[in-house]
Amino acid sequence: MNQLQEIQAKLEQAKRVAIFTHVNPDGDALGSSFAMKAALEALGKTAVVFLEKEMPEKYGFLSKGYCLSGEASDFDVALALDCGALGRLGSLEPMFQAIETKLVVDHHFSDVPFGDLYYTEIQSAACAELVFLLVKNMCGTLPASTLVPIYTGISTDTGQFKFSNVTPRTLRIAAELLELGLDHRDITRRLYDTVKLAKLKFTGVLAEKIKLFYDGKIAVLECFDSFLESHGLSHEEVEELPNTVLSVEGVEVSVIIKDKDAESFKVSMRCKENIDLALLASSFGGGGHKCAAGFVSELSLSELTETLVQEIAKRLEAFYGR
Repeated sequence: MNQLQEIQAKLEQAKRVAIFTHVNPDGDALGSSFAMKAALEALGKTAVVFLEKEMPEKYGFLSKGYCLSGEASDFDVALALDCGALGRLGSLEPMFQAIETKLVVDHHFSDVPFGDLYYTEIQSAACAELVFLLVKNMCGTLPASTLVPIYTGISTDTGQFKFSNVTPRTLRIAAELLELGLDHRDITRRLYDTVKLAKLKFTGVLAEKIKLFYDGKIAVLECFDSFLESHGLSHEEVEELPNTVLSVEGVEVSVIIKDKDAESFKVSMRCKENIDLALLASSFGGGGHKCAAGFVSELSLSELTETLVQEIAKRLEAFYGR
């Protein structure tokens, strides 16, 4: 029995499950969480999704209720999904820690596993793939209420099935969801084919702020709160920015720098399968995937940019054998 099977056994024995995910959750984090909630409820269990703050408006169609706080004593199992480190649970970390049995299912590289049972599969395109396996094994089939969140998780973490993390299993899972009656067009229309006018105007001025380094192979964009607020937008509404900047012709690594607070910056990076960003991010105390990673830094903006560009350039030089 591997750890994923052990986690399944613990969930099958549970009566009341608290579900957690990482701060600033994306489509995979939310899709995985609400799919698991739906599956556990289909099995007659109590399941509650806990989020650190209100979920992004664009993912509102996934939610059938969640909580921002709760009592650990109300649950016998805590399940963290799509979360590679304990600190990524944010303000909900103490509640997770206080629940008797702690389980983790993830698809990120991490050298700091946590919980009583920790399972990660970095070759999975999305955590929702692993949730698919768990749900199918626990329920015997996929409850109708799990189809939309699972597809949402997989679709968003693969860039609509464009990224290199897509595997034959990824496509087989998507096909099975469609065979079970999923209306995938409704999801893609909500997530990818609807845009606010303010965001459209925002993209028009975005190009002027991009800074290019290393013969145009490295692109850096400073996207601070004040810049977004001037366009009436939030970071959740432009979460695809790292991939947008990466799509610029000639760019091989994109870097988005955001202000986390008055003393630190949050960095998101993407690349085109040429360097290991997870390894690079870990050297700054962060983590993620090979082609998508991030970290938080307290360096000054100029020092952060200079140091990061140098480190990326060094790795690109090694890749090209210069």
